[in-house]
Amino acid sequence: MAKEFTFNWQWDIQSSPEAIWSLAADTNRFNRDTGQPEVELLSNVKGTKLARMKIPILRVEWEEEPFEWTYPYSFGIVRRYRKGPIDEMRVNARFEPLPNGGTRIFYQSIFVTENWLAQLGIPFGIGVIAKGRFERAFRKYDALIQRGESTIEMPRQRALSAGGRNRFKSQSEAVIKQGTNPELLNRLEEFFDQADELSIQRIRPYALADHWKTNRRAVLEMFLRATRAGIVDMSWDLLCPSCRGITEGHSNLADVRGDSHCSTCQIDFRANFDHNIEVVFRPNASVRAVDFAAAFCVGSPQLQPHVALSQTLAPLRSLPIDVQLEPGRYNMRVLTVSGSAAVIADASGASKADLRVTQYGWTPEDHRVSLHSTLNLINATDADSTFQLERASWGDQAATAADVTALQVFRDLFATEVIRPGEEISVGSITLMFTDLRESTRLYRRIGDAPAFGRVREHFQLLEDEIAAEGGAIVKTMGDSVMAAFRHPIAALRAVWKAQVKIMERGEPMLWLKAGMHKGPCIVVNLNGRLDYFGSTVNIAARLPGFSQGGELIFSEEIHNDPEVQEFLAQNLKPDVLSRFTGEVKGFDEPFTMWKVRV
Repeated sequence: MAKEFTFNWQWDIQSSPEAIWSLAADTNRFNRDTGQPEVELLSNVKGTKLARMKIPILRVEWEEEPFEWTYPYSFGIVRRYRKGPIDEMRVNARFEPLPNGGTRIFYQSIFVTENWLAQLGIPFGIGVIAKGRFERAFRKYDALIQRGESTIEMPRQRALSAGGRNRFKSQSEAVIKQGTNPELLNRLEEFFDQADELSIQRIRPYALADHWKTNRRAVLEMFLRATRAGIVDMSWDLLCPSCRGITEGHSNLADVRGDSHCSTCQIDFRANFDHNIEVVFRPNASVRAVDFAAAFCVGSPQLQPHVALSQTLAPLRSLPIDVQLEPGRYNMRVLTVSGSAAVIADASGASKADLRVTQYGWTPEDHRVSLHSTLNLINATDADSTFQLERASWGDQAATAADVTALQVFRDLFATEVIRPGEEISVGSITLMFTDLRESTRLYRRIGDAPAFGRVREHFQLLEDEIAAEGGAIVKTMGDSVMAAFRHPIAALRAVWKAQVKIMERGEPMLWLKAGMHKGPCIVVNLNGRLDYFGSTVNIAARLPGFSQGGELIFSEEIHNDPEVQEFLAQNLKPDVLSRFTGEVKGFDEPFTMWKVRV
């Protein structure tokens, strides 16, 4: 006969719900920290996972429904066991803010079993042993937060062997010679030595840089150099645009296809260089051997931090839920219904909103809500529906393929890393700069071929140095012209500005740059074994230098409207050296608005 066991635990901690959430809702780490065994994912269909525990002798398998959660107040999970001593497990964790600060944690777990041995063991195994482990984990997390630390700083036994440490140090010499700060490599060595396996299975350079409170590009470039030196391995991970889980991981860019499929969401999607292709790293096995498949939970709210709410409702039911949101745009979706409802969160929004879904979809209006509001979820369909509130924007801690391939360091070290011939992958926004020299042919006639060639080569070197210093990369050179790519307009503007100033400082005969800048979407392709860009954005940028008389930078309205560009211009220009004009750009029917500035 089946018997149900219910355990209700309660603890008060000093940290806020928002602070404890990132650790408590990372159930993969929490399960590891509470002594639970490793698990293995057997299948994943539309979010329902089949998993088993990796333990000897006893075979335990279960179906796990998708987590339900509301950031940062609660999460829950249901497991229905196919094999093993337990029939069903239900867990619900709540985090309620205390009036004077801190959080009261309510943790409920329910076990159902017909197994008489399990019935005898559950009261002590769960009620005593598990309760103590769970409390210690929450207290440990609370203490970390109060000290301003993170889980990767928790004291651990040294992980690097003597051989691994020696290999790290010997291979680091090449990384330092290429321009990496030795202090950064020292921090990386310490990270490899002290971090647990979960922290280094998938290293995100920007997140690590933020944790170290140092420059993101410097850390990313260190990882690229460390990859070439054999210290780390690089992976190009494709992320589903819906659940943002990893659908594919490749060690070479040439293996990345433009089309992919997410088995969780059951959707096909096109990859995009600046959204859902993320570059991550892990230690090379010669430096530190790591079990990259080690997992203690097959699902977790922290695997989808862009989802603020996930809740399943029965047919013809409604449920009001209090939410805490960051400012910005969200989409409320139901997996079984097409379309979504737009939710805009800002301080002046409404305190309540009804979000109704029918079998035909959603109502078309936008819902403007406050940052602390109540969303009334209404399931007007005839089936169970899982509501998910997702941030529309992508997080900024991902080093995307667009970020990496726009770096000169990548172009220099990984010249053969290109997409497969014939493949076309979009990039949502890239800044492109084209430069040319004014009257370079006359220069050769004036001072002779050898001196003129020397000056032109010098100008190329100056451009390359300043482009690389600003995080850009030279895509190609054509005669006296350069095509360069940047992730941000301000970087392109600073690069060409500093290059022209240094060229002028070289004196007579004076060289004058003709430069043009534009940003927008384009296509990344493999052209003669080199990453290149194609599309109207490229065509426009390539034609803008033609409007320059030399020593002038021509840029589009899209560049001018960038806030960082406007700030730079306001701080460095007199009003009379910046002018707006229109012109006919070849291949485009309408007059094109441009801006001209003399450097």
